[in-house]
Amino acid sequence: MLVSGPAGPKESTGIWVLPAAGGPLRKLEENAWAAVMSPDDSRIVFHRGAGIWVVDAAGREPRQLLAARPGYYFIEALAWSPDGRRIAFGRRSQAGDEFAIESLDLNTGRTAVILSDPKAGTFGAFCWARDGRIIYARLEDPPNEKDSNLWDISVDPRTGQVRGQPRRLTNWGGFLFGSLAVSADGKRLFSVGMRYRSDVYLAALEGSGARFTTPRRLTFEEWINRPTGWTRDSQAVLFYSDRNGDLDIFQQGVNTRQAQAIVRGPEDKRDPRPSPDGRWILYLAWPKEGGQVRTGEGRLMRVAVGGGPPETVLRVAGYPGPARVEPEGSSPALTVTGHPRFRCPAVPQSPCVLSEQAQNQVVFTAFDPVEGRKGELTRIDGDLSSPAFWDLSPDGRWIAFATRAETSSRIRLLSLVGQGPHEISAGGWTQLQSVAWAADGKALFVTGWASKDPPLLRVSLEGKAQLLYKGHHRLENLVPSPDGRYLAFADMELEGNAWVIENFR
Repeated sequence: MLVSGPAGPKESTGIWVLPAAGGPLRKLEENAWAAVMSPDDSRIVFHRGAGIWVVDAAGREPRQLLAARPGYYFIEALAWSPDGRRIAFGRRSQAGDEFAIESLDLNTGRTAVILSDPKAGTFGAFCWARDGRIIYARLEDPPNEKDSNLWDISVDPRTGQVRGQPRRLTNWGGFLFGSLAVSADGKRLFSVGMRYRSDVYLAALEGSGARFTTPRRLTFEEWINRPTGWTRDSQAVLFYSDRNGDLDIFQQGVNTRQAQAIVRGPEDKRDPRPSPDGRWILYLAWPKEGGQVRTGEGRLMRVAVGGGPPETVLRVAGYPGPARVEPEGSSPALTVTGHPRFRCPAVPQSPCVLSEQAQNQVVFTAFDPVEGRKGELTRIDGDLSSPAFWDLSPDGRWIAFATRAETSSRIRLLSLVGQGPHEISAGGWTQLQSVAWAADGKALFVTGWASKDPPLLRVSLEGKAQLLYKGHHRLENLVPSPDGRYLAFADMELEGNAWVIENFR
C-alpha cells in the first residue's frame, strides 16, 4: 500500500510503502505528498515543492516533470490516464480567479488544457475514470456558492483532446466534494464530503505572553470568522465574517455574545484594523459583479470609528484569494493567502505599511490613512524568499516575515530604519503559517501547520520557542490586543465524511 502525506510539525512529508502483510513503513521519498501510483504499478507521480515529480515504484530516479509558473500553483489532486501515458493536474492562480485542469504527455512533455473554470477543482477534487471521463467538483453560482456538485468531461487519453462539453452529474445541496476516486469497474464513486468553519477564539495572556489560558470561543456562527485587529482600548475584537452572505466587517466585545456590524454591503471586505491615531477603521475591499469578485479593482478603505460612510484611501494591486474555501490539499497553506496585506503601528503619526505582489517580488509601501501612498519602503525578490505572511512591529521599525517552506524554521526580521536584517529560529518547528508581534515588541507569536494538533508558539527574539496551544485543524490570524492582555486568533475546524455513490455513470 502506498501512503503519502504530512508528518509531524517538526518533520517533512513523505511517501512510504506499507506492506499489506504487515511490517514497518518504508520511506521512498522525502518532502513529497499526494502520491498516486500508475495503472501498471510501475511509477509514482507526486508533488514536491512547487513542482510535480515522478519516480519508479522502487523509489529510484526521481525527476521533475513540471514546475509551477510565477503567479500559479498546482493543487494537490493528480490523476493518471487509463493507459498510463498522461497525468492530469490542476493549476490555480494565486489570486484564485483562474483554474484549469490540464494533462501532460509523459513522452513529449507537452501539455493540453482539458478544462478552464475558476469554480472547478473544489478542494482539489477530480479523477480520471477508466472510460476516459474527468470527473470533477464545481462550486455552485451565487447564492449557493458554499456548495459544490459533480460534473464530468470526456477526454481522449491518448491525445488529451476534449470530446464534447462538460456535463452536470449531480444537483445536490449542502455538499463540498473532495478526494474523488472511481472504482476499477466504473460503478462506484468515492468521495469525502467536507465542511470547514473558522471561529474567533480569545485567550488571556500572562507573564508577557509566556502563560496562556485556555482559549474561549468568541464567535459561534458556522462559517468564516477571522480576527485581524482590536479597538484601541483593547475592549473589542475587529473581524470579518460571511455570516450574512458577503464578507462584512464586525467588532465584538471581549465579554459580549453579539457582534456589531461596522461595514456591510455587496463587496468582498476583509482585514479591519485601526489607524495609528485610532480615528479610523481601515480595511480592504473588492467590488462584485454578478456575484463574482472583480479582483483587479481592489481598494484600501477607511471608515470613522464613530460611524459614517466608507471612503477610499488608495487603490491596491492584486487579490489575496477566495476566503470561503479551504485550499486544496494537505500541504502547508493558509486559507487566505497572498497579497495585498497591510499593517499599522501602534505609534500615532507613524505610517502604515502595505504589501503588494509584483510578479515574483513583494513590494512594501508606506501610506497614510488620510493622505494615501507615501512611497516604497523596500521590496523582496525571489519566490523562495518572498514573504508568504508578515507582520509589522508595534513601533513600526521592523517587518517579521517567513515563507511556507516545509523544512524552514526561520523567521526573518527586516528593518525599515536602516539596520541590518536578522533571522530568528522557531526552535525547530517547521511549516510555519503565520506570525504576529507581541504588543510589547519583545517576542513573536507563531503558528505552524500539522495534520493534527497545529501548534501556536511564543518565540523570543533570541529564538527560544515555547508551545502555548494546540489547535483543532488550522490556526491563523494571530492578533494580540494593544494592552498585551489578550490574543485573538482563528481556529478552523473540519467536518468530513466518506461517501460512496453506487451505480455511478
